[in-house]
Amino acid sequence: MTEAGPPLMPVRAVPSAGGGTFLLRPVGPADFLFGLHGRPPADDPAAALLRTAAIRDHVPAGPVLPPILSIWHLTRCGSTLVARMLSCIEALQVTDEPGALVDICGAFWGLVPAADRLPALDATLRSLGQRLRPGARHLVVKQSLRSWHELDLFARLHPDMHRLLIIRDPLEILVSNLRGPPGWLKLRDMAWSPLLSGVGLAAQRGLSDAEFIARCLGRAFTALADMVAQDPAAWLILDYPELPGAVTTRLLPRLGITPSPAEAAAMAAVTGLQAWNRKGRQPFSDDRADKQAAATPEMRALCDRFLRDPWRRLAAYASG
Repeated sequence: MTEAGPPLMPVRAVPSAGGGTFLLRPVGPADFLFGLHGRPPADDPAAALLRTAAIRDHVPAGPVLPPILSIWHLTRCGSTLVARMLSCIEALQVTDEPGALVDICGAFWGLVPAADRLPALDATLRSLGQRLRPGARHLVVKQSLRSWHELDLFARLHPDMHRLLIIRDPLEILVSNLRGPPGWLKLRDMAWSPLLSGVGLAAQRGLSDAEFIARCLGRAFTALADMVAQDPAAWLILDYPELPGAVTTRLLPRLGITPSPAEAAAMAAVTGLQAWNRKGRQPFSDDRADKQAAATPEMRALCDRFLRDPWRRLAAYASG
């Protein structure tokens, strides 16, 4: 951080003919991990601190950390736990699905030519990489499932950036998304939502929420499987049952990082609590059997129709 206060970081990115616009706000170490999801409510004190700037004009302050790892996932499969664990390591500056990154790598920006998207993504990574604590040496970004479009952009900007993909039994993922509908379900009426579901807008309106969710998940799973197929050796794929141990035994050695005893103790403490609940977190309990038992015949049919095949492809790469 500079003496003038916390650096400005993007929480949204809006495309335009001029290369796009950032919505920015001051960000400190305490809110970097989960504080970059988008515009805060109007009554939130942070709303008064928002600023806008052309992406091309936004200049990061101070040292910029190089990105070392991008975390990809199938949703509801332990990626937030991994982000929390990695954030316990002083050398890693970790952010979970920052809004501007999700925007630029999402479907709406997919209509923007790559010549404009690459500079916008580069500017976003440099802004997120503004060092917030003295010991930080690398940037880690966790993607949204809706970021599956743009692996090629990351590979072009940072070909040596490590890639982690976390998977889970697709029926458990679907049950979780139907029990607690995802925020992106609200996007189903957007004009560009067929880019998520693969179904025309008129036909999409006739789908149940369950089928819309299953179609969107299946489309994203398939795209991820296609991307991994291009260079399987570049990916580390972890299955949900391997967590949390594989973070220490498989991921950190790949990154060349050995946690200190204090960092290892902090990581172990994180695993004892639910990862996804950011307030009033409860003790963690394994819910795999519960989700399998809760699956209805309709859920199983949707899973088999849209999710099972791309998941099998990814599972094969994980065990290969």
